[in-house]
Order: sequence, then structure tokens, then C-alpha cells
Amino acid sequence: MLGLKQYSLLIIIIFLSNIFILFLIKNYKKKFLNKFLDREFTKVQSFHNKPILRVGGIFIFFFILLSFLFFKDILILRYIFYMAIPVFFFSILEDFKIKISPVIRLLLLSILIFFCVKLFNLKIYSVQFYNIDQFLNRSQIFSLIFSTLCIILVINGSNFIDGFNGLLGIHSSIIILILSIINLFFGIFDLFFVSILFFICISIFLFYNFPKPRIFLGNSGAYLIGLILSILVIFTSQKTQYHKVYPFFFACLLNYIFFEVFFSFFRKIFYERKDPLFPDKKHLHMLVYKNLKTHNMTTLSINFFYLITIILGLFFFKNSGLLKVLFIIQIFLYLGFYYILIKKK
Repeated sequence: MLGLKQYSLLIIIIFLSNIFILFLIKNYKKKFLNKFLDREFTKVQSFHNKPILRVGGIFIFFFILLSFLFFKDILILRYIFYMAIPVFFFSILEDFKIKISPVIRLLLLSILIFFCVKLFNLKIYSVQFYNIDQFLNRSQIFSLIFSTLCIILVINGSNFIDGFNGLLGIHSSIIILILSIINLFFGIFDLFFVSILFFICISIFLFYNFPKPRIFLGNSGAYLIGLILSILVIFTSQKTQYHKVYPFFFACLLNYIFFEVFFSFFRKIFYERKDPLFPDKKHLHMLVYKNLKTHNMTTLSINFFYLITIILGLFFFKNSGLLKVLFIIQIFLYLGFYYILIKKK
């Protein structure tokens, strides 16, 4: 576990991270930071009415950098840092008000993730569907493409559900906390420590974002959280497969993020006949907000129902059949709430 040196370094990281955020908030009027003020109150997905700094991504990258410098000997932190560099500088352009076509953005991100999956062995070996598992184990290129697609879904899904105070922050902190419990239970201490490290990172962000926001994640923050979740889930899945933690548990863990993208994509193409890459106001959290009228209650209610299902999953993470049932229940809960809210609207 952690020694005195590791605890000391952890306290230093926490202290420096808070100082860094306070510096950003205090100096928001400076010419450079002023460009990160979100004043676009009429955007499709905007629900705030005063300028807020979109510097959450800068903070998370700063935290990753400190963690990498202080704990260089932890291999997974190196992977996260190396992948975070291009993802951060690619995604921060949007926060810097430099517009990129959604198609080009998706294409560039896919190419980047594909090579990172190959380089760092971020491959998914099993999804518990016989035919797919055969392809994953026999075809190198299929495994790379499939793993890349899954990571892209999580990164974009994180960006999809971002926008309300604490929604993505609390959701991702639940996922990371569950991963830390699993890794501790099976004695995978490097992944346990890294999970706790990023749980602290997101908790610091949430202190400045929820319930009253002083900073937003921005595109770069949402992308980095999606990247961190992907890496932690894939490595935890790889290291626990011999302990019979079934892949469907991790599917349940990421269900809300994944299904938000999946459902929105097909809803726009087949039902609304419009471009699936452009934003609208018909995501589940937006429909919940229209009924509850507050960001905070929207965030808490969505994460409350999600937490109940995941706690159930923890009790039978070695039971493949029950996990598949839970996965289906999560989807029906989403669709049921969505149908009721869209009809009410």
C-alpha cells in the first residue's frame, strides 16, 4: 500500500492543484484566460446565464502532469500522461473558441486513439459474445478497431453528458470509486492507487463546480475524463479477467455514458432524420432538467438511479447471466424515463 513518501507526495499534489485552480479563478480577467470564459448563453446546450471559466481541462491536465512527475514508476500513469498530451491539445482548441468540424474532430480523435491502443496494449479481449470474442482473439486489426471504437464512445459520451453542474464529475467519480474497490479487493494496488488519485482529482474539480459552479470542464476536461475512464476500465478488466470479473460488469459501469451516444446517434438518424454529429436539446439529462428546473437536482437524480444499479452489480460481478439482465434493465430504465419525459414535453 502507500508509504509515508507516497502520502506526502499526494498531499503536495492536492495542495498544488487547489492553488492552481484558485490562480485560474482569480486571474480570469487576464487576456489569455479571458478567452476561456463561456459567454455563449444561446448555444443549443447552454443552461447558464453568466460567464464561467471553461478551464476544468487545464486543471485535469495539470493534475495528470503532477501525478506523472511525482509517480513516474507507475506504468499506467505514464500511459495516461502520454495519451493525455495529444487529446488535451487537440480538444482544448474548442475551449479556446477555435471551431473544428465534428467530422474532422471525430476522424482525428479516432486515428489518435487507434495508435495509442496499439502502442499501449489497450485492447479489449472479451465482451462475452462468442462470435465477437472469437474475432477479438483471432484478428489483430478487428481487436484494435473494436477497442478504438469503445474508447471513442466513452470519450464522446463523457462530452455528451457534460454541461450540467457536477453531472459528469459525480458520474465519473462513482465509476472510479467502484474501480478502486474492485482493484483493492483483488490486490491490484497500482490500479487501486491510480483510481484513488483520479478520484481525488475529480473531487477537487467538483468542489469548484458543484453545487455552485466557478469553473466548467469544457471540451478538454470532458475528453480527458473520458480518456481516464477508458484506460482505468480496460486495464482493470484485463487484470481481473482471471478472477472471473465478467466483462458485462464493466459494460454496466459505462452503460449510461455509452448508451447516451448510441441512442442519440440512432435517434437523430432514423427518427429525426438529421446529422447525428450536431448537438440538440433532447438528451435525457436535458429532459430531466426541463421538469426539475434545477441543475443540481438533475445531476443528483440521474446519478442516484445509476448508483442503485451499480451497487446491485457489485453484489454479483461474478455472475454473467445476472449482469446481462442488469445491463438490459439499465437500458430499459433509460428508455422508460426518456419516453415519459419526451411525451410530457
